[in-house]
Formats: sequence, C-alpha cells, structure tokens
Amino acid sequence: MSTPNPVLKAAAPSLISALQAVKQFRADMGVDPLKWAGNFPGAELKLVGQLDLLLPGLLTSEGTALGVAIDAKLDGGIASLQQIANAP
Repeated sequence: MSTPNPVLKAAAPSLISALQAVKQFRADMGVDPLKWAGNFPGAELKLVGQLDLLLPGLLTSEGTALGVAIDAKLDGGIASLQQIANAP
C-alpha cells in the first residue's frame, strides 16, 4: 500500500463528517416527495450548520499539512542548491 497524500489525510476526518452530514440530510428529507417542501428548510439549516462547524478544523488541518509539504519542497531545493554551490 502506498503512502497516502498528507494533505488528503489531514482533510479525511472533515470530509468523512461532511459526507455523513449529507447522508443525514437525505434521511431528514425523507422518502415522501409530498413532504419534501416542508422538510427542506429544517434539513437545509441543519446541513449548512454542520458543514459550517467543519470549516475551522478543516482549514487548520489543511494549513498545517500544506505548510509541511511546502517546507519539504523548500528543504529539497535548498539541499540541491547547496550541493551545487559546494561542488568543486
């Protein structure tokens, strides 16, 4: 098994929660089309609220993972340039 992308790995818990929220939205809407118009306002409000609560955690985890990925690339570039600079 290959190593997972660290940025995707950081986002996975929030993405799982978002998919679960969408699944709950479908359950809240119900299967009766005649009730959808009445169920929609409450179900939508609940879904949007759940998704809004996920954003701060997602941004923090993604920002951290992205910072680590950028630092790794920069360190690789610095190491390569140092080898060039120190070559005879």
